[in-house]
Amino acid sequence: MAARVMFQRRLSLRFDQLDFECDNSTFLKRLNFLVQGLQIKTRSVHRLGIPPILQIEPSNVCNLRCLTCPTGAGLINRPAAMMPFPMFRSVIDQVKDYVSLLVFWSWGEPFLNRDAFNMIRYAKDNGLLVHTSSNGHFLDSREQARKVVESGLDSLIIAADGLDQKTYEKYRKGGSLEKVIRSIRNIVSERASLGVDHPRITFRFIAMKHNEHQLEGVRTFAEGLGADAVSFRSPVLRRPDLDFEDRLAPLQPEYQRFSCHDSPSGSGRLKLDKNYCHRPYANLTIFSNGDVVACENDFNSTAPFGNVAHDSVRRILSSETPKAFLKIFRRDLDNFSFCRECENRYIRGHSANVRTIALKDGDARAKTD
Repeated sequence: MAARVMFQRRLSLRFDQLDFECDNSTFLKRLNFLVQGLQIKTRSVHRLGIPPILQIEPSNVCNLRCLTCPTGAGLINRPAAMMPFPMFRSVIDQVKDYVSLLVFWSWGEPFLNRDAFNMIRYAKDNGLLVHTSSNGHFLDSREQARKVVESGLDSLIIAADGLDQKTYEKYRKGGSLEKVIRSIRNIVSERASLGVDHPRITFRFIAMKHNEHQLEGVRTFAEGLGADAVSFRSPVLRRPDLDFEDRLAPLQPEYQRFSCHDSPSGSGRLKLDKNYCHRPYANLTIFSNGDVVACENDFNSTAPFGNVAHDSVRRILSSETPKAFLKIFRRDLDNFSFCRECENRYIRGHSANVRTIALKDGDARAKTD
């Protein structure tokens, strides 16, 4: 594998069960990729290089109130923030020689940040693949759709969990399915007029009790809008002080990936291996205020490693704070509240994504220019 990575100049990455092919990758990025893989296997506390996947939160606010999203449910107590473009630019300048994929969202709607398009373009101009997820409410004009395409964005998930407004708004409170549909159609139209095939659009459908009767029609619905792929996901049922198992859990066994009764607070834990989680090693996560955290599930930044507004990424990752965290993390995840409460502790299988279906020739992968 190491020889193939070093000599084929191609890196294959996976995030959220979507595959990303990084063609013509530099020697340094390929070397960094191998070093990070070794650190994941050894679970070293001494960090070398930078994780190949960078997750940046452009905004931690949202226009919707989705039931089990920490932002929508009001669980985030961090101050509302939009990452300033100078901070974003500084981070990209520091990591561009090592990072291959930028995941451009976390807890909030990324396109609420007025600099979102410029941020994506800057990352693209510096050799990164860019993947984001949106609720589709700020891309519904032809002007905004064209900006998305011209930014160079590689991959876009647009989430819509109902094929009619009544079903859709049961989970996505305050949302408009009409706007979502218009956004997808406009982006498809604009990329056709510009003669490009980016961004690849994945239509995401979270299967829940109130919408699973529409599952068979999702593929046809998405094809009619011009989407490139459909992603079916199981719903997160539990957050701190929230339990939506009775309300949201789908009845179809295929989509029953979560069980609150087997959660860390229950008698049986599905994930017994203390080493199953690689997130602090595989991803670099930076919140909208500049906090560097071990995982996006630390959504209130209870254990920050540092802040990029005050220090460099490399100094933060090599400081004593992440070392101390990793020494404890690799022994027992239960020492951290966001690990104890993580939805992956009560998941059946490797992912909440049940399947992704390509709707057009090729597949749902994103590729570098």
